[in-house]
Amino acid sequence: MFRNRVSEIKSIEDVISQKSQKAKAILLYGRRRVGKSTLLEEIKRRCDKTFIYFTATKSKYEIIISRFAAAIAEELGEEYYRHIKDIHAILMALKSTGKEFVIAIDEYQYMKGAYKDGNLDSIFQAEIQQLPGSFTFIFAGSYISEMKDMAEADEPLYGRFQLMMDLKPFDYLDAAAFYEELTPYEKIGYYAVFGGYPFAIDYLHPNKSLRWNIENILLDTKGYVYTSLRHALLREIFKIEMAESILLYLGNGKARNSEIASAISASSASVSIEIKKLLNMEIVSSTFPINRKKDEKKNFYEISDNLLRFFYTYILPNENEIDLRGPSAFYKRFIEPSITDFIARRFERIIPEYLRRLIRLGKADDIVDIGTYWYDMPKEKRNGEFDCAVKKDSGYTIIECKYLKDKMTKNIAMLEENKIRMINGLDVKEIGFASANGFDFDSSNLMISGSDLYALKDLKES
Repeated sequence: MFRNRVSEIKSIEDVISQKSQKAKAILLYGRRRVGKSTLLEEIKRRCDKTFIYFTATKSKYEIIISRFAAAIAEELGEEYYRHIKDIHAILMALKSTGKEFVIAIDEYQYMKGAYKDGNLDSIFQAEIQQLPGSFTFIFAGSYISEMKDMAEADEPLYGRFQLMMDLKPFDYLDAAAFYEELTPYEKIGYYAVFGGYPFAIDYLHPNKSLRWNIENILLDTKGYVYTSLRHALLREIFKIEMAESILLYLGNGKARNSEIASAISASSASVSIEIKKLLNMEIVSSTFPINRKKDEKKNFYEISDNLLRFFYTYILPNENEIDLRGPSAFYKRFIEPSITDFIARRFERIIPEYLRRLIRLGKADDIVDIGTYWYDMPKEKRNGEFDCAVKKDSGYTIIECKYLKDKMTKNIAMLEENKIRMINGLDVKEIGFASANGFDFDSSNLMISGSDLYALKDLKES
């Protein structure tokens, strides 16, 4: 069942329905298994124009164009198209019908890479220039950096895209649509482990425990989710020389370039090159403390998605043990001792997602920035970072996040606040709290409960 992607569908449909003298084009890209193909299939289902959807594969160009022609023949019920082997001739034949067309080419990078001189973009640029507004092209692909490059100023299709969309995994709220009946505490756990990839969360059994789902979905080495990760998503990552070493080191944490280089016995320069590739693929993200954004020494890297983080924290370092011990014994030995801490750290990342949604809803206009907060205590030779902080017009707010089975008590809150207040030179106006199971006290400070996080599903963004 198709869920979410409401704003993405609207943006694409708006371009398709736009009145234009010339053909229109959309650039759609995103990581493997993020849901591009499913989104295009849903757009096709809803579309009132003739929608030709074609997925390119890694093959010779002659084979790809033959399959493209066959897809058109199948859609139109006209065998004639199967015999056309030239893009221009195919499009001229479609134009002569007088119909309105949407032509979506998925995994376009394969079609482009197979073309004789690699300049297929120029061919489409010429066609888009001369075709009427009854044509809309959608170029979709999972090689993110390559797809992004198509919109660069020195590329043939520069300026031709009415819409460029980077399709992301679902955030915590959209992911919860797959397990709506769970409590906020349980939803946080599911999102912390399975993240926002639709291909994974669509396989969840919310009526079972989180442990059951981990053992039967993520630890099933012959199952769809495991094999999709191992042989599709991770295969692309492993093309980067040091990717596996870097990501295994990052695991459930974050680190500076120099720390990564030291840990994997590589030079900072070589790690920097590999990190840049992972950033372009959106596998890794870069974070600065919001109070030290110009300090390059405080630039940290971490794995972007929860599911990948879970894999690199628990599964890949111990992969051979799964078949040796079986999923249940593997879980007990390698996952159970630290899974609550793993979820707690991911809970800290849900709060910024919630706050960004509040801003888009127009309910947090005083927030200027969201991120982490760095502090230094030179005399004590101590420094550190608060993982959740907001910068408001009035100053900084530190948010202490607690993934507790019970409500947060006033005593716990006071202890946490006192620890923070003891740090010398802290430029903090307010200390707030986020608790997965809510609170047993009231306060005038910022308070975010698990129920608050998921109450936003009934509100529409402006």
